[in-house]
Amino acid sequence: MDHTPWMQRCLQLARNGAGAVAPNPLVGAVLVHGDRILAEGWHRSYGGPHAEVECLNAFSDGPLPVDAVMYVSLEPCSHHGRTPPCADLLIERGVKHVVVAHVDPFPEVSGRGIARLREAGIRVDVGVREEEARWTNRRFLTSVERQRPYIILKWARSADGFLDRHPRGERGVQRISSPATDVLVHRWRSEEQAILVGSRTVVNDDPQLTVRLVEGRSPLRVVLDRNNAAPAGSKVFDMSAPTLLFTVAQRPDVEAEQVMIAASENVLDRLVEELNARSVRSVLVEGGAELLRHFLQRGLWDEARVITGEVVFGAGTKAPSLGLAPLRTERSGTDSIQYFTHTNAPDPTWSW
Repeated sequence: MDHTPWMQRCLQLARNGAGAVAPNPLVGAVLVHGDRILAEGWHRSYGGPHAEVECLNAFSDGPLPVDAVMYVSLEPCSHHGRTPPCADLLIERGVKHVVVAHVDPFPEVSGRGIARLREAGIRVDVGVREEEARWTNRRFLTSVERQRPYIILKWARSADGFLDRHPRGERGVQRISSPATDVLVHRWRSEEQAILVGSRTVVNDDPQLTVRLVEGRSPLRVVLDRNNAAPAGSKVFDMSAPTLLFTVAQRPDVEAEQVMIAASENVLDRLVEELNARSVRSVLVEGGAELLRHFLQRGLWDEARVITGEVVFGAGTKAPSLGLAPLRTERSGTDSIQYFTHTNAPDPTWSW
């Protein structure tokens, strides 16, 4: 039996939870009988029912066909967290065959769910569309396996390769990307748990760093300000979304949770450790140039998204150069967007 199409459907469903389930993983489930889907579901929100529960609830309370197959894009959980164990539910409902994309590396699961099902006499097949499933959950897996958030670098550059052309003392956004790309960037923000900028970006651009052009929750705004340069009236301190400020000295003049850092401290390591301790699975680094350069020099990144607009600046702050071939290029309005990965390049047809 070819399990591939049904697992592909699981992954499509799983991605419906993007931006809503973190720090939990994205999971989809499909109940199949013969060549027909009986029910399907996905993990919709953090703290809500898991994909297997949604799927079985969609089927009804009645008995399952004895030869029905449950497809799940991640190993069913076997522990009591915010919800009861899904492995126990599958056993209780009489599922006889489960197909799983890959094992969940989370320490409280990590093979125990599969073992629990097999101990109950259920056939379990593992490894169907595993690479694509791991790509779908790259944020969760990086966090669990590497003990740091998945790091996405993003910048917009002019057609002649500059991030900005700020004269000294000027403050305000200089448009590079098209309105269509602005909407896309807000969707990107909604899919990550945190968004990071340095103080120079706050001083020059005064960004709000919230989700406004699409439906979705705003990420945690993280500001790295070693010199206390960010003005107290900056939009990142407007309380429209939570803000975490890394600073060398307490700032009683701003509304933000604050983390003290020493002037001599390796600030990227401290930042990554702090976000990991808060179960932040992913961070979108939006600049500026110096902060992006530090991440690139350290090799501390997983993905980069580079927007090139039509505007020509002639001079200004030079955009970073990756020295890599893009994995994928697409058009957005009048802009070109290139996607890069640092390691483990995926199939470019997979959803980003």
